[in-house]
Amino acid sequence: VDISIIPKVGIEASMARTEAGTSGSSSSSAAGSSAEEDFYIQCDAPNCNEWHEGSTLSPPITPLTASTYETWHCPSCTPYHGPSKLKSVTSMRQGLRKKRRIDFVKLNDPAALLESESNNNGIGVAANDVQEIDFRAKLELRRKKGMFQNGMTAASSTGKGCCLKVVTSGGKNEFTTKYVNTHGFNQPVLFATQQPYQIGLKLPGNHFSFDTVAKLVGPYRKTQVIDTATQLTTEYTLQEWVDYLSTPEKERTRILNVITLEYSQTPLGKLVREPQFAREVDFVSQCWPKTTEDLRRIRDHNNKNSLDDDEDNDKSKTSKEEEEEDENLTELLKELQEEIPRVSKYCLMSAAGSYTDFHVDFGGTAVWYHVYFGQKIFYFIEPTTKNLKIYSEWATNGTSSSSGGGSKKSNANAFLPDLITAAGGDVFEVQLKKGQTLFIPSGWIHAVFTPKDSLVFGGNFVHRHSLEMQLTIFRLERKMRVGKEYKFPFYQKLMWFVAWDFLKQRDDLMMMMQLGDKGKNSVMGREQQVIQQICGKYPNHVLLGYKALAKELESWSRSKQKITTDQFPENMDVT
Repeated sequence: VDISIIPKVGIEASMARTEAGTSGSSSSSAAGSSAEEDFYIQCDAPNCNEWHEGSTLSPPITPLTASTYETWHCPSCTPYHGPSKLKSVTSMRQGLRKKRRIDFVKLNDPAALLESESNNNGIGVAANDVQEIDFRAKLELRRKKGMFQNGMTAASSTGKGCCLKVVTSGGKNEFTTKYVNTHGFNQPVLFATQQPYQIGLKLPGNHFSFDTVAKLVGPYRKTQVIDTATQLTTEYTLQEWVDYLSTPEKERTRILNVITLEYSQTPLGKLVREPQFAREVDFVSQCWPKTTEDLRRIRDHNNKNSLDDDEDNDKSKTSKEEEEEDENLTELLKELQEEIPRVSKYCLMSAAGSYTDFHVDFGGTAVWYHVYFGQKIFYFIEPTTKNLKIYSEWATNGTSSSSGGGSKKSNANAFLPDLITAAGGDVFEVQLKKGQTLFIPSGWIHAVFTPKDSLVFGGNFVHRHSLEMQLTIFRLERKMRVGKEYKFPFYQKLMWFVAWDFLKQRDDLMMMMQLGDKGKNSVMGREQQVIQQICGKYPNHVLLGYKALAKELESWSRSKQKITTDQFPENMDVT
């Protein structure tokens, strides 16, 4: 292709349009449609200079719309070099300093902030319902009253264990997949070691700062910011966020918090690797299809089941049919690669005094959480049936039974620890210091306070050791009508792939049995041996989890709700 004939944006394109305008050629309009279809535009970002077909961009760019840009940045460069710059309408001199998009007026007016949020999600909330809460004072008052139990204490004489199992820096890594197979993963685990490599965690080197995060993820990347006093959200670019954090603590008018910055597909993602345990058990990395061969095996399993009813299906496919099927699988794999849940790498940047109110991580996921610098204080509530009921009613501003009898009282403005302790439950307090790593099991209700500016690397993962609890939280989210944007992405589709992975292991064992006994045993005999091997391979709590999943999948397969049927894997027979 002769790129000299491809229209460019900027000065060259402007000159070409000027010359074309003075020529007065009548043939230009006749060729207009063809020119728009063949139009290409070059990215002006440094070190990029890639060409892009105008009609494939969103929105499409034509020669006419291209003329409105002074510089144009492609979608890949926009997070790092900012949005494309339009030409000035007037010759008015613009300031050299970029105008910051931080809306301090809005942040100092909770009602305006709420109004903005309501417009985005379509949920109307009265402005007078917005309250500013001093969570630091709330926590301190209850600490003085002795409401919080020390999560680091050893098991009591009555057999009631502590909130955390602590692994000290002097000991070896005891928290492994082998350990969890034996003991389960039902309590938070704290690694006090200052050497994260002991648990397989890879982190950036020294002198890593908030500013470095912005440079690696992209200074123009937008992220949600939580206002601590109101627990409402707004949006900043990372450069605006760094500007905020560089303001001295005493001069900050609001206390803000970033906890949802996912960075796996950025240069920062290459500098951080999850702890070994999280990588080994994560369903997304273990069960989500990665190749067309994975998809082909699912398809062949479906065909094998149908052969039992129709022997004619065993006919050999023509080369054309096989080619079409391969193309379909390739397209399906592309869709799945776009849908893959990316939740294993988050960067949390918190200003001193930040507070995240009590919550359960989406889908009942487990969490790994490393304090790169700063300090965190966790408040944990065990996910018992009673505690989860209190939590769900509190979170939905419903009503809860008073401890004295059957009367109901509103808990809309209550502090969750008050409700839990009044019902006889415990709230555990755990301090997490620089260099320490915490694992939070599925379903644990927790809040987090930040005493000083902190940078945290963490992530979420779904695994087989807590399937029952994860499914419990999934059902609880539905009951609470949690919005789609706050749920684990494609959770149900992932669970179908988890079930398929289990069946695949069973089929592999059956095939090995068949090859080993050379047909001596009956099919039923081999199935019995497979069951025995599976029972020997998986601990009881895992088998109970798969049993709960099978029951849940049976219910989903009968569902007619679009929210469920949309997550049926395209090439899988869910019946």
